[in-house]
Amino acid sequence: MSDTNTARITVANQKGGAGKTTDVIHTGGALAARDHDVLLVDIDYHGGLTCSLGYNDLYYDTDRTTLFDVLDFDQMESVNDIIVEHEEFDILPASEKLANNKNIQTLLEAPKSRERLEMTLDELDEDYDYIIVDTPPSLNVLTDNALVATGNVVIPVIPEKLNANSLQIFAKQLSSLEQAYGDINRLAIACNRVEQNAEHRDTIEEIKSAYSLPIFEIPKRTDLSQSIGEGVSVFGFAKENKRVEDARELFNEIADLFDETFEKTVPEEVEA
Repeated sequence: MSDTNTARITVANQKGGAGKTTDVIHTGGALAARDHDVLLVDIDYHGGLTCSLGYNDLYYDTDRTTLFDVLDFDQMESVNDIIVEHEEFDILPASEKLANNKNIQTLLEAPKSRERLEMTLDELDEDYDYIIVDTPPSLNVLTDNALVATGNVVIPVIPEKLNANSLQIFAKQLSSLEQAYGDINRLAIACNRVEQNAEHRDTIEEIKSAYSLPIFEIPKRTDLSQSIGEGVSVFGFAKENKRVEDARELFNEIADLFDETFEKTVPEEVEA
């Protein structure tokens, strides 16, 4: 069974293109580089994390036991059999079955429909230090499962007016879930692909004024995609340059927040 000391975190926002998957991969890499045991869970029906890290075959193989299957009461223990060992962290890959509307409707109508992921993660044999969940770009039963399972959320956003407004919609969804399932801790807002223009500067200031949360600013110029193209985070990337160093510094700041929040000790020999 999963250890109660495991820190579980969801990265979620109902807007697509906010940088959720990128944040999950690089934050997971930062934590793994500190010698933490990390599991990344991909409950996004697009399978962005799974496919970005090179596991397209698993996403499209619907004949195997998948994440969707282990959300069933009778198969939850099988979650341990479908975890993939990546060079940096473990991965619980997504499946094309999550994109099947009939499957999602079945889950939505099932008992404890929003508690299935939490119950499944409770069946893990490995005592991970961190479990980080990537979510769909929508407010649906899959995103709800992630939020209920973790009780903690990082909210990514592109600092443009329309995207920032989506934070209010997401806040209402969190409040609705909390009424039924308990508090969900807002850990931080990650402003992704930040540019040095008036709209981004003004929007970030508005976000800072509206939310009493740590705000992380990740510049657009930061090279985050090249390492993912090779199936690793910037911390597993062999290439060394200023942009890679900058990216590592930014995601180490997020890892610092997590370690402080969840009182995780970083071994001295790997301290950032």
